Amino acid sequence: MSETSKPRRPLPVLFIYLILFLQGGFIIVGAVAEVVLSEAAVLDAAGVVALLVLMVLTGVILILLGFQIFRGSAAARAPAMVLQLMIVILSASLMFSGGLGVGASGLALVPAAAALILLFIRPTQEWLEGTAEPDPKDA
Repeated sequence: MSETSKPRRPLPVLFIYLILFLQGGFIIVGAVAEVVLSEAAVLDAAGVVALLVLMVLTGVILILLGFQIFRGSAAARAPAMVLQLMIVILSASLMFSGGLGVGASGLALVPAAAALILLFIRPTQEWLEGTAEPDPKDA
C-alpha cells in the first residue's frame, strides 16, 4: 500500500454534498423569485434588499459548506451541522404550527434531517478527520 493512496470518499459524503448544494440553490432561487414575483410587499425597499442579501448569503454558505465537506474539510462539519439543525427546527415548528403546509415543511425537513444524521455517522467522521483506512483496491 502506498502512502499516497487516499481512502475513497464515502457515499454519505456525496449525499451530504448534494443535499447542501440543492438546499443552497433552492434558497437562492426562492429568494430571488420571491422578490421578483411578489406583488404585496410587507417590507420597504431596504428591508426587501436586506432580506434578499441575507437569503442569498445563506444559500451561498450552504453551497460552500457542501464543497468543503466534499473536499474533506473537517472544519466545515460543525457549521453544516448547525445550519441543518436550524433548518430541522424551523421546518418542524412551521409544520406543527400550521405556518406552512405539511408538504412544504417536509420538503425542507427531510433532507436537512438526513444531512444531519449523515454528518454524525462513522464513515463521514472518519473520512473528514482523515482517519479512514485507504481502499485496499487502490493499493
